[in-house]
Amino acid sequence: MEQTPPVTQPEVAQPQPPGENRFLTTLRQPRVLLILLAVWAIIGALTEFFTSSGLFVDLHDRELDGALGGRALSWEAIPLAVLYLYCSRDPVRYQRVFWLALIEQAAAIAANVYHWGAGDFSFESVFIPIVVATALGLLVFLHLFQPREPEEVTAPPSPSSGIGPAASESL
Repeated sequence: MEQTPPVTQPEVAQPQPPGENRFLTTLRQPRVLLILLAVWAIIGALTEFFTSSGLFVDLHDRELDGALGGRALSWEAIPLAVLYLYCSRDPVRYQRVFWLALIEQAAAIAANVYHWGAGDFSFESVFIPIVVATALGLLVFLHLFQPREPEEVTAPPSPSSGIGPAASESL
């Protein structure tokens, strides 16, 4: 008696759960999020580098003055960009860097709101930094507090169990 192959049903695309957006799902991937944070930090460093540009910082032909004035534009964003890029190689291993990113974005929002309130910057100067820092901070927050499936932890084999490189070679 000859067997007939089983009839297979055509694969039907599973509907996405409501509220799932592919773009947001991509942005929430740890590696993508770290690269976005690095790009934003690089833009921050470029902002400090081009102090006579209407796009970045325009000092209106005045100099930044004061005993600690040089600290205001001292390119702190460069080490953050390097750190985010380094951690993007293995986001699972460097999971705690997301806490630093959350603190950085919160500090950026607070600093911009403070300087706007103090009259140091106009609203048009702080609007984009606040919006981007809020969006990145929200993505980091969602990443940190998203429900995760528990990972199965397996204990390493003990030397007395006979399972190991030498035992597996004898099999």
